[in-house]
Amino acid sequence: MPGAHVSAEAFTAAVERVAAHRNRTVVVKLGGSAMEDPAATDACLKSVAILNRLGVPIVLVHGGGKPIDRAMAEAGLTPKKVAGRRYTDDATLEIVVRVLWQLNFDLVTRLRSFGVLAESEATELFPLKGERLLLTGSDLQSIDLGRVGKVTHVRSDLLGETPGEDLFVSVIPSLALDADGGWLNVNADTAASAVAGALKADKAIFLTDTPGVLRDRHDPKSLIPKLTQAECRALIASGVIDGGMVPKVEACFDALEAGASSALILDGRVPFSLLDVFLHDTFTGTEITR
Repeated sequence: MPGAHVSAEAFTAAVERVAAHRNRTVVVKLGGSAMEDPAATDACLKSVAILNRLGVPIVLVHGGGKPIDRAMAEAGLTPKKVAGRRYTDDATLEIVVRVLWQLNFDLVTRLRSFGVLAESEATELFPLKGERLLLTGSDLQSIDLGRVGKVTHVRSDLLGETPGEDLFVSVIPSLALDADGGWLNVNADTAASAVAGALKADKAIFLTDTPGVLRDRHDPKSLIPKLTQAECRALIASGVIDGGMVPKVEACFDALEAGASSALILDGRVPFSLLDVFLHDTFTGTEITR
């Protein structure tokens, strides 16, 4: 079938919109749930490739929750949750690291097939450093999550370099190295927010499996397109933002407070939702600003 007709005027306007973002770093978080649809993932990676060719620096941070769950089931391991978070013992960590690096290899390979200079981060120069995450329970006692970590430092000098005259795309799994060189399992949203803050990103974009922030979680038409941090906090207090959306919104807060200009929650299941942000005045998702 012939391709859709695009007028010269529309093409010019689209290129001008994207070109306005040249040299303004964008951090994209691709979640495990959003990666479940191969067509949507390909559309996301094609969007990254287009932005890359037009001079927009991209850093891609990815998780892998559902593939990790499947790998654990195949190994006869049952995921254990402590205070709502995945407990990571040594056996679980081994699977987490293996699955994330396999996903990383696959993403890099697919980006390269689209003509992108995509790179995995070598272990010895891995840019995310961290320490074990300890939560405080209601009794003020520390809650041990095993080999779960938080990012304490991002080697931003290892990201966004330009070998020759071409931008390359760094592809980073949601892991961190501790002071002893051991791996820590890090939440992908918080890893992406740390990277976005360290790079003072123009945008931190979280691709997930929801349309964005909804006033009514059962009604996609109740999407809220733009919110400030104060408005988000009020919606959390009132219970409008609840459940799994709370940590996503809090990751947006972290990115903004660390130095990112804006944070967006998009539905990664919708093909080319990422590119829509750069091509149109309006898009399907929620933008959170200070």
